[in-house]
Amino acid sequence: MNQNEAPFWEALTAYARVGVLPFHTPGHKLRPGAFARLGEVLGEGLFALDPSDMVEAPELDHDFLKALAQAEELAAELFGARRSLFLVNGTTGGLHYLLMPVKGSVLIPRFSHQAVYSALVLAQGRAVYLPAAFDSQWLIPLPPAVEEVAQALAREQPEALVLTHPTYYGTVSSLAELAQLAKRYGTLLFVDEAHGGHFRFSPALPATGLECGADAVVQSTHKTLGALTQSSMLHCNNDFWYAKVVQARQVLQTTSPSLVLLAVLDEVRRVLALQGRELVERAVELGRRCARELAALPNVEVVPEHLNADPTRIVFSLRELGLTGKEVERILRVDYNIQVELSDYYHVLALISVGDTPESAARLVQAVGDVVARRAHLGREPLPRYKVEFPDLPPAALSLREGFFQDKEEIPLAEAAGRISGGFLTPYPPGVPLIVPGEVFTPEIVEYALWCAGLGWSLRGMAAEQKVLVLKENGSLCRTYGKENLVCARDCS
Repeated sequence: MNQNEAPFWEALTAYARVGVLPFHTPGHKLRPGAFARLGEVLGEGLFALDPSDMVEAPELDHDFLKALAQAEELAAELFGARRSLFLVNGTTGGLHYLLMPVKGSVLIPRFSHQAVYSALVLAQGRAVYLPAAFDSQWLIPLPPAVEEVAQALAREQPEALVLTHPTYYGTVSSLAELAQLAKRYGTLLFVDEAHGGHFRFSPALPATGLECGADAVVQSTHKTLGALTQSSMLHCNNDFWYAKVVQARQVLQTTSPSLVLLAVLDEVRRVLALQGRELVERAVELGRRCARELAALPNVEVVPEHLNADPTRIVFSLRELGLTGKEVERILRVDYNIQVELSDYYHVLALISVGDTPESAARLVQAVGDVVARRAHLGREPLPRYKVEFPDLPPAALSLREGFFQDKEEIPLAEAAGRISGGFLTPYPPGVPLIVPGEVFTPEIVEYALWCAGLGWSLRGMAAEQKVLVLKENGSLCRTYGKENLVCARDCS
């Protein structure tokens, strides 16, 4: 195939050039019209590329459906897949397509992205969790160990295993070894590769999920490779499961996908085929240089390579100066007009991508150096080094799906022991749910959550006045005898 072609992009731009008089959707009729401010900022070209249906263009000999299929074939060839799909609902949509057909159990790390949990709300499958482990110095969630996964596969015989590669912090697992284990047990391996789309284009980066033997991966092409926000790709090497994915997409995807998003994915793929290695390796070197210069600043700590295998993800901390990651993020935004990817209690994460330049990276280093000088002048004690000692996983009275759709109410966290959770309760950092819908609040979880709240630690899922969501009626599922023992009327193991 000719990777220098972009069949869908070329079909859509050719249609726009004809200047057809549209009596079809969308309502803007391919021009800004009355929406003057939209036209001033977005330009007329964007509107011309936004027919909401795959309209015919016989005079151009273009068939949009055929052009899209060709574009996806080119993407599959580039990324090393048998089949690929363009996605207009992000990696979230791709994970939903992959997991919706599952009927058996699904083994997932507890720190998995919310999209994996929501996919299992849609599916008939039952979630089985690999407990999270953390690096003691950085409080970063660690991928599951090979032996831990091997034991879980032997015990659970799951239909599918979902792994994150890399994690948000750039940590990777022994993915090739885990893929061999999954194959040995007849378990499908799906990889959430949202932040690893660029791995394909540099030997300095970890191997991709497909290269390691995954059945399918989903990548956020918009996160690291330059497509528009919301556009991703799903790559599959399992023909049997691919047919199920296509069926799931028919149910879950809009019937009016944005042709602009699809066309941009196609053109980005074309550029990556021609220049991807050069662009990504330039970003890798820029990231390495930026990390070295940050690490050379006094009292700035950069996460070491054994925790971050991706040089384009720069995770650093000013905790020795008494600044939380949240504070550093706000200072950079307010005082220097710099916005980082994320922050938590200790860390700040700055992404370097194909869109960065030496000037933009230098501006970040200069700003952090200025913050360091200002804070050192004022003086402040280092942040306390907390330990993350998560309680054991709670018993599950209901499946994630069952718990999610039950009627709920808010009650004080202090009174939640013995009640079935109706939502997620997740301390940030490190972003690992203490409890998910359908699980039972244990006294240990309540105690830990109250401790986090007392420290001012962010708890997503906790409402005002320290209230949490629980099911309105536990029924005969679970009840509390005193404060010591939880008894479940059905198997909660």
